[in-house]
Amino acid sequence: MKTDNHTIEQLLTTYEGHSLTDLHHANLQDRVDSKFILPLDVLPDLLKAARSHYSVLQINGKRTANYFNQYFDTQEMNFYKDHHNGKLNRFKVRKRTYLDTDTQFLEVKFKNNHKRTIKSRVRCDESIQCDDDNQSFIRKHLGVNFDDLSVSQQGGYERIALANEAIPERLTIDYNLWYQSSNGVERIELDGFFIVELKQKKYSKNSPFYQMMPTHNFSPISFSKYCIGCVLLYQQGIKYNRFKPTLMKLSSLNQQHPTAPWSY
Repeated sequence: MKTDNHTIEQLLTTYEGHSLTDLHHANLQDRVDSKFILPLDVLPDLLKAARSHYSVLQINGKRTANYFNQYFDTQEMNFYKDHHNGKLNRFKVRKRTYLDTDTQFLEVKFKNNHKRTIKSRVRCDESIQCDDDNQSFIRKHLGVNFDDLSVSQQGGYERIALANEAIPERLTIDYNLWYQSSNGVERIELDGFFIVELKQKKYSKNSPFYQMMPTHNFSPISFSKYCIGCVLLYQQGIKYNRFKPTLMKLSSLNQQHPTAPWSY
C-alpha cells in the first residue's frame, strides 16, 4: 500500500504553518521520546484529529519533507549491540540529508541513563570523513576517531513535522520507509505503516496526541529505525531477539511484502 500523497497534502493545507525559526520551546534537542507504529490507513484520520492542536512545518512552500540517512557504526557494530543489549548511555551516528533543500548534517544521538535523548549536530558536506571539523565533532561526543567508523546502512522516508509551541511538544510522522545496505545492493521497502515520534520535555500523557491513541487501542512501542534496518538487512549475522516483537508488528502491517524474510 502506497501513501495517497494527494490526500495527505490536501489535509496539510488545513493546518497553520510554522518555520524552523518559529520554534523556541518546541525545538527539544534534549527530550524524551514516545514512539508509535500505526497502520497506514489511519493516517488521514490522525491528521484530521491533530490539526486543532498542532501546526505543521513548512519549508519552501512544502509541508512534507524527504530524508536520506547514512548511519555509521564500528566494524563490530557496537552501537547496534549496545541498543540490543539494553545499554543506556549509548550513541548513534548518522549523516542526515534534507533532500528538498540539499542540506546535510552530521548528527550524534545520545540516550542517557535517564532515558533522555540528546541530539547534537554540525553542518557537513559530501567529504564528511575528510573534514577536520567533523573529526573533532565525533571525538568530542564519542571519544573515538571518525575514521574508526564506517557506513553500516542507508535509507530514507517522507516526514510530516507537527509542533505545539505552547505545551511544548513535537510530533514527527514518518512513512514510505526504505533501507539499503551500505554497498547499495539490497533494498527493502516498508510502506504498510507509519511511525509517530512524540517528543516532549518530560513524559506526559496529557499530550493531545497521546489522548487520541486509546480511541484506536494504540500504545507506545520500542522502535529504532537504525536497529530495525540492521536486522532487516543483516539478520543472518547479528542477534536480534530484543527486536522480535517489533518485527512481528511490522510484518503484520507491511502489506506490500507479505512473504518477505522478516515475516515471523
